[in-house]
Amino acid sequence: MLSFRNIIGHRTVKDHLAEGIRNKHLSHAYIFEGDDGVGKLLTARTFAAALQCREGGAEPCGHCISCLQMESGNQPDVTLVTHEKSVISVGDIRESICVPMTIRPYAGPYRIFIVDEAEKMNEQAQNALLKTLEEPPEYGIIILLTNNREAFLSTILSRAVVLDFLPVPDEELIPYLMEEAQIPDYRARLSCAFAGGSPGKALACAVSEDFRRRKEMAAGLMQSLPDMGDERMAVTAKSLAAKKEDLDDILGLMGIWIRDLMYVKAAGKKAVPMYQQEEGALAAQASRIDYEGIRKLQEELDSLQAKRKANVTLEPAVWLMLMHMKECYTS
Repeated sequence: MLSFRNIIGHRTVKDHLAEGIRNKHLSHAYIFEGDDGVGKLLTARTFAAALQCREGGAEPCGHCISCLQMESGNQPDVTLVTHEKSVISVGDIRESICVPMTIRPYAGPYRIFIVDEAEKMNEQAQNALLKTLEEPPEYGIIILLTNNREAFLSTILSRAVVLDFLPVPDEELIPYLMEEAQIPDYRARLSCAFAGGSPGKALACAVSEDFRRRKEMAAGLMQSLPDMGDERMAVTAKSLAAKKEDLDDILGLMGIWIRDLMYVKAAGKKAVPMYQQEEGALAAQASRIDYEGIRKLQEELDSLQAKRKANVTLEPAVWLMLMHMKECYTS
């Protein structure tokens, strides 16, 4: 059910929105900025549901006709603007927001438009939207969801309330994952570490067999790396380079292993690593590498990720990374 209580984290944002509803102190434009999956869309839908709720409280009641329509995605006065194109054009904005905004609400007190990936609006589209924001109807509210506020014109930013969606702390996210996905704590911890505080991404990782397979691949690679022979290194480099859809995740999971290695090196038996099931292997590796070596492991990983963005030939770049990483360990 749509409710601010069901949104993980973002207490400051939720309090601000609820207070605005209670006091009827609302803006005609909001910008929700944060990483993908952090909860922007869910918060926008909950805010819209509360604004349109027939009960008139700061929370959606969950049982009036408007709340039921919001749950099913059929509230006539709330429009979710989505798009598959890489750019949102001026025509898209006029058709989906500017013209419909001139029509009064059918049933509720507001016409609400939620624009996903709003950073894709080009300058002409933003200027068209700006005209609506400069003289908005009293019933109009626009919520722009973005991962990059810098993509907006300063004139758009000056007419909107900008709310930051920060990463959700692990202490809130781990219990949520364990309850929602019915997974053990070690799997929840690793999913949270990989997701970087994004509930949507963390939940997707927690229930994904593909993610579990990539995790096992990354852990297996890092465990075998100190003693990897030349032939296996060449085969591993070729295999990784061929897994283009998996490689970003595998590299990210290798990064978590490296952070765990530093943690185990520093804290010893007191450490509770993200790779909890591989704690013994981490401890064994920690005895074969110094702090400078761990720092170099991360440098090699960062270097490969930079090379990927530069579109270098992948297989030799992966082989070079693995070779330099192996050199960080003692025999």
